[in-house]
Parts: sequence; C-alpha cells; structure tokens
Amino acid sequence: MHLDRNQLKFTIMFKNSPILNILRIVISVLCFFTLTETAFAGSGKYKNSKQPYWGVGQYNGTLSDACRRHEFNQKKIQNLNIGYSGKIGRGVTGIATQAWNLHDPKGLAEVNITYHFFNDRYSNCKVYVARFRRAR
Repeated sequence: MHLDRNQLKFTIMFKNSPILNILRIVISVLCFFTLTETAFAGSGKYKNSKQPYWGVGQYNGTLSDACRRHEFNQKKIQNLNIGYSGKIGRGVTGIATQAWNLHDPKGLAEVNITYHFFNDRYSNCKVYVARFRRAR
C-alpha cells in the first residue's frame, strides 16, 4: 500500500492526537464498566462465610440425585447466594425455597426449608437442606 505525502501527514497527526488518546481512554473505561456490570448482574450475594460450604445444612442424597437429573434445581442459578471463603470448603451455594426460585416438577420440596445448591445443573450437584429458624 502506497500513501502520498498528505495521507501520511494526516495519519501521523491523527495517530498522535491527544483527542484520539482521550477517546481511547473513554472507550476503555466504558468497556470495563460494561463488562464488570454484566459479570455481577444477577449475582445476589446474601452472605459471606469462612465456614466450608457443606456446613450450610444437612446433605440430602435424594435431592442431589434429582438435581443431577434436572428435576430439582434453582430457576435462576445463583439468584441469591452465599460465598464460602475459608481455608477449606471454598465455594458458592445458590439458595431456593419451595415458594421462591425453585424448579420442582415432582413436588419434592417442603415448606419452611431452605435449599442450598452447590454446582447446580452439573453432574456433581449437591443439595443441602436447612430448616428456617423461628424468630425470637
């Protein structure tokens, strides 16, 4: 490709333009915020804990099997979740109840129970059951 003298001057002038540098920075910042907002959208952090994720409730093998078969899952994965950041048992569990965020076509859920899903919709899905605590 051959550039004549005027095209070359314009290219050099435009390449080193302060306006172009500012435009690059603005576009980079907008892209960063757009990408991070998308990454955090739907991430409803309920709580953080240093305890291992399996301490959230009682492991339920029947519900875990149903979870692996896509018969007992969250409607929206990680809609509300708990993060576990201790030295052991790191992970995230999604939360659902019989009345909220639960796909349960076989009617396995019970009233006054919170279901915590680890790796929902994967072959190693685990469901932990926790009873509601009564208000004092």
